[in-house]
Amino acid sequence: MVGMGLAALTLWLVALGCTPSIAPFSARAYEQAVDIKVDMMRTIERAEEPFGNHRTRVEALKLRMQKASEFAKGRPRNEISARQWEIMVDPEGFMAGGFLARWELEDSLSWGFIREASIQIEAGFDAIIGLESGKVGSDRR
Repeated sequence: MVGMGLAALTLWLVALGCTPSIAPFSARAYEQAVDIKVDMMRTIERAEEPFGNHRTRVEALKLRMQKASEFAKGRPRNEISARQWEIMVDPEGFMAGGFLARWELEDSLSWGFIREASIQIEAGFDAIIGLESGKVGSDRR
């Protein structure tokens, strides 16, 4: 009886060890990240203009980013992706959320700031996209 219990425990541990420690690839998460990245980069290009001219666009973009963040949080074993999205949307941070908040506060931003911020934000989106495309089940690996 003890031998069977030990064998069952061993089998369970082996199966547990074979379970991926990160969520599998999600085509929806990948597409969301790519679409939002493209829209964010196009929006950044307009930040020399008054924020009020783009308020509706920015609010829609912020909503889409929040939805992507919530989607990432809701997936099991997806803590790394969820954390990347939290950083991306944080209005007090240095990524997309912070950029949009600063634009709203200052009404327009300088070309130099926009250029530097766009490099950081694009790299952040690339990290989110790269993590998703590298997950098990992706044909992009």
